[in-house]
Amino acid sequence: MENLTACLAALVFLVFAGHRLTLARGGGADPAQRDVAGFALCAGLAMLLNAPALLHVLERFLPAPCAELLLPWELKAAAGTFLALVALALDPRVTDPVPARRRRRIGAAAVVVQAAALGLFLASGVTGDGAYFVAAPGRGRVLAAYNVLFAAYLCWTLYVLARALVRHARRTGPGPLRTGLRLAALATATAMVWTLWTLDDAAADITTGRQGLSEDLLSTTLGMLTAVLLTAGATATLWGERITAPLRRLRARRAHRALEPLWAALHAELPEIALDPDAARRRPGLRQAEFARYRRVIEIRDGILALRPYQWAEPLDRAVRELDRTGVEAVDREAALEAVVIAAALENKRAGRPYGGTPDQAGPTPSTRLETVEDEAAWLVRVAGAFTRSPVVRDIRDRVRAQVTAD
Repeated sequence: MENLTACLAALVFLVFAGHRLTLARGGGADPAQRDVAGFALCAGLAMLLNAPALLHVLERFLPAPCAELLLPWELKAAAGTFLALVALALDPRVTDPVPARRRRRIGAAAVVVQAAALGLFLASGVTGDGAYFVAAPGRGRVLAAYNVLFAAYLCWTLYVLARALVRHARRTGPGPLRTGLRLAALATATAMVWTLWTLDDAAADITTGRQGLSEDLLSTTLGMLTAVLLTAGATATLWGERITAPLRRLRARRAHRALEPLWAALHAELPEIALDPDAARRRPGLRQAEFARYRRVIEIRDGILALRPYQWAEPLDRAVRELDRTGVEAVDREAALEAVVIAAALENKRAGRPYGGTPDQAGPTPSTRLETVEDEAAWLVRVAGAFTRSPVVRDIRDRVRAQVTAD
């Protein structure tokens, strides 16, 4: 089972490395692509060396400790160095291209770690003894330091990459790219667990002066999971659209339904806002949900614009005082204020009481920027929720209605 798992994990890494190298061909290619390919290649080879079948072949040419303990760790450390270079390319503070001196600094740190690890390996006097590596008498702690050094270095590179991926994902809008970044960040977290799992060898070195010859099933399984998550994240732009499109359409249809009460109230007084009267009476299917949501957002905004002459400052001022007293959160407060303006203007429109306003007047606006249709729809869903459920909006609507009746 260990043979199969290690070989599958190595195969995923190596195929992915070949794919990245194909994309990185040419002088103008992004260096980060080569760094990603370098990581996958080193990690794949390290996983391949964990396969017991291959280890038996290598032992004919290299001493057992070198083939089974030194070479895999050196390859994993090299993979970690490539990850640090990828993180450097994702840093928004770094200009494009990445300064060569920063890459050299990371490379120099990697050389120091590799050299120190080699020194510790030789100083431990480790030898192979059946199914175990055995340190020279009294040098178990040296062998433990060798394992801890590599684990600490890999965890540092993984942390640097995970932090860069999370920050980059926060700056990226919804879509396959953000999905890929999140999957890659999850892969780094899994890789960190995979790395920390090896510290049981260091504990064994200190207590008994020996450690197991090869990685166990859990370790190779974590490696396989890391490879799958990384490959899925890096290729998310290829398959992500096919998977995220149905979810995006479901969100659009939910937003379309959530906007129904606000749209219906506007449409009852301003039927001309319906761009397609027939479509307005039907619930859209999944394929038409995004366009229907887009049309509904436009119709609601057209209705709000048409109500500008009926806006009145007093209901808004009263709503501000009531919201100050109730302590509503900022985002809900902004949505409630816009809902108050709409509700009061609708009552004035029903009574035919324009206040002389013009479409140039500025009403309440959200503090966050609405840059996409999704942003605009999400904001209007909040307004629609306040329009139908907020007690402040209900109170202002009743007050305006009573004043209209009295007048």
